Amino acid sequence: MDLDTFFTTLYCFVDDWYKREMTDLMKRHAGPALQMSDSEVLTVAIAGQWRAGVPWRSERGVVRFMLQKGRSWFPRMLKRSQFNRRVRDLWAAFVCLQQELAQLLSSSASYEVVDCAPVPHCSLGQAISHDRHWLFGKKGRGGNHGGWYYGEQLLLCASENGVVTGWMLGLANIDDRWLMEAFVSSRRGCKRLTEPELPRHRTYKTRRIPSPESISPALCAGQYRGLTYLADGGFSGPRWIRLWLREYGAEVIAPRASNIKGDKPSKTMRWLRAHRQIVETVIARLADYFELQRVNAHSELGMLTRIAAKMAAYNIAILFNRMCGRRDGAIETLIC
Repeated sequence: MDLDTFFTTLYCFVDDWYKREMTDLMKRHAGPALQMSDSEVLTVAIAGQWRAGVPWRSERGVVRFMLQKGRSWFPRMLKRSQFNRRVRDLWAAFVCLQQELAQLLSSSASYEVVDCAPVPHCSLGQAISHDRHWLFGKKGRGGNHGGWYYGEQLLLCASENGVVTGWMLGLANIDDRWLMEAFVSSRRGCKRLTEPELPRHRTYKTRRIPSPESISPALCAGQYRGLTYLADGGFSGPRWIRLWLREYGAEVIAPRASNIKGDKPSKTMRWLRAHRQIVETVIARLADYFELQRVNAHSELGMLTRIAAKMAAYNIAILFNRMCGRRDGAIETLIC
């Protein structure tokens, strides 16, 4: 679709959804009338996440484009600082929109897949600088290349057909299993960080237990769907898996840890690797077409808002592809 069709379709969908689901939930303070409606702000912010087939390469670029050439679509477009403030105020609306699309696009899913991806804030050299007082991340290690980075990590949950159904954002030095603990407990209505029982024959002098404030709000996790989660080795551990099943009814299938004795069923592992591949594909699409690993936010709320907008934009891309009779993953050529 061309750019005009894209903006028209996107605005109509967002506006219909907002009036149906969010109008009564969003509270307004006394003051002058808004220059741009919430639907218009959501539309521009979601469109600003695209990096394929569009004439902008950043969120600052989409605001500049709208001010110069987009007055026919949004005649009351705000300046950048005002626009960014309005976008941050709507962070929960992005999350709700992504979850609404998840229910629409993956209602027949039989399992979900989880994985963690690095979300760097800056380079390691920049993180050392004392002038970077706004940085709130931590040093961690992960991703496909397994290198060090400074920032946060994203726990992503996707359906078997590649739709984002939920996510959690935490500091880079948090163990994947703690993020999963926050994720599955949030889906059951009570975000907790419960530690599994320690083995009697082992003692631990120090254990790193994250604080609830270091992980994104429970709203981001999405709804409990009663499906099995397929995970990689970062989520392995019989004590954790038993805890999740007992406390939250969450069945997690992960490879057996290398330090646990016993035969590893090769057929099960091959099946798990084959069916887990979709979440790797989703992360790659988010990185290539929505710049997941170049968020460049300067505050915790800004980081949360931009991640939420990217998740909503990704699910909308799948919706538009299906509306046009295209493959779900054909995001690069959706706008031309």
